[in-house]
Amino acid sequence: MNNGNSNNNNNRNNSNRVRAVALADDKVAYDISFSSFVEAFEDCSKKKKSSNDYLHFLPKCQREIVKKWNTIRHACYSPDKSKSFVVDWPVYREVFAADFADRIVHHWWALRVNPLFEERFTEQGDVSKNCRVGQGVHVAVKEAQRMVDEHPDWWVGRFDIEGFFMSMDKALLYEMLDIFIRDHYKGDDIDCLLYTTQCLVFHSPQDNCIRCSSLEKWSHIPPKKTLFGQPKEKGCAIGNLPSQLSANFYASVLDHWILNVKGYKHYLRFVDDFIILMPTREELVAFVPELKHFLKEQLLVNLHPKKIYIQPVRNGVLFVGAMIKPGRTYISNRTRGRMCYKLSFYNQIAENGEALQYLEKFVGSMNSYLGMSIHYRTFKIRRKLYEMVNPIWWQYCYMGKDYKKFVIKKQYRPLEITKKKVKSGAYRKILMPELYL
Repeated sequence: MNNGNSNNNNNRNNSNRVRAVALADDKVAYDISFSSFVEAFEDCSKKKKSSNDYLHFLPKCQREIVKKWNTIRHACYSPDKSKSFVVDWPVYREVFAADFADRIVHHWWALRVNPLFEERFTEQGDVSKNCRVGQGVHVAVKEAQRMVDEHPDWWVGRFDIEGFFMSMDKALLYEMLDIFIRDHYKGDDIDCLLYTTQCLVFHSPQDNCIRCSSLEKWSHIPPKKTLFGQPKEKGCAIGNLPSQLSANFYASVLDHWILNVKGYKHYLRFVDDFIILMPTREELVAFVPELKHFLKEQLLVNLHPKKIYIQPVRNGVLFVGAMIKPGRTYISNRTRGRMCYKLSFYNQIAENGEALQYLEKFVGSMNSYLGMSIHYRTFKIRRKLYEMVNPIWWQYCYMGKDYKKFVIKKQYRPLEITKKKVKSGAYRKILMPELYL
C-alpha cells in the first residue's frame, strides 16, 4: 500500500496537481495546484510574522489553506468576516481588513494579475507612483521636482477625484479586468483567475464585518465616503490588496487618455491625486471641462470641484505631502503640524511618568516622520523638534547626528532588558517551574 508520501513533489517550482485532503476522484471546477496557495500564503506572510493576525492564524494555517483552496477550486468561495475601523489622520477614513485566510486568496490573485498591471504602468511611462515596488511617495516627489525644475515658467494644475474608492463602479471595473486578463494572461488557470476576480470585485465586506471603531468615529465620515453609505454596485474597500491594485488599474485609463489621447507628457498621479504642467494658464483652464467630462462618461466618477488648483509653477505645488518649488522641496504644513501634535502627545505621556512604557512607540512614531522629512529641506524643522522634546525622554534615548533619528539607549532596548532578566533569574520560575514546586 502506498502511504501517500512517495513521489510527493508538491512545490512552487512545478505545476503538479496535488489534491490535499481531497478524494482522488473529487470533481472540481478549477484544477489549480495546491502549491500555488502555499506560495500565496508565503507571499502574504512577508513582513507580517509579528502581527497578531498572523500569530492567531499560524496554528490553523494548514487546515485553513486547504479550506480556501477547496472553496476556490469548487467555485464556492465566500469571504469570511472582515474587520472594519476608522483612522483619523490625515482625515477620517474607513478601512477594511480581510480575514487572514482571505488575504491568501488576495495574494494568489495578485501574484497573477499584478505583473500584468506592472507591464501596463511601465508602458505608460511610470506616471503612476502608488502601490508599486520601486515607486512611492519619495519617487513621486523626485519626479515632480524634475518636472518643476525643467519648466519653472509653466503653469501647474493639481486635481483630485472625488471619493475615488467609494465611487468606483464594480460592473465597469470587472468588465475592464475581464477584458484585460483575457488579452494578457497566459496561464492555464485563467478560468479560475476570472472566477476569483469576479468574487473579489463584487464582494461587499460591509455586509459581513466586525466594527472595531466606535460609531462616533463613523459619524465624522460623510455617507459618500463610506461603503455603508453606498449602493452595492459602487465602491471598493480601502485596505484590501485587490482594491488597491484594482483602483490603480482603474485610474490607468485616465493616464492613457491624458498621455496618449490628449498628448500631455508632464503628468504624474498618486492614487486619485494628480498634477499636470502646461505652458499657459489658458491651456489648463480649457482642459478642465474636458477632464470632467471624461471622468464622468468613461470612469463614472467626478472631478472634485473643491480641489482644482491652477497656479504658476514658481509658486510651488503641494503634492503627496511635499511643497515642491523650483530648485527646492519643503515638507507640507499639514505634515509638520501633525509631527508637532504627536510630539506634544508623547511629551504629556512623559509628564505622566509613563515614558519607559511608551518608549518604543515614541521612538517609532517620531522616526517615521523624521524618515520622511530628511528627504526635504527640513534641518531647521528637525532642530526645532529636538528643542521641543520633553527632557524626560533624554533619559531613555538620544537624537542622532543632524537630528535625523531617535535612538533608544542600549540599556533600555528590549533585547538588553530581556538579557538582564534572564541573567538575574527572573524567568527561571517560568522556564523551570519544577524547581519551585
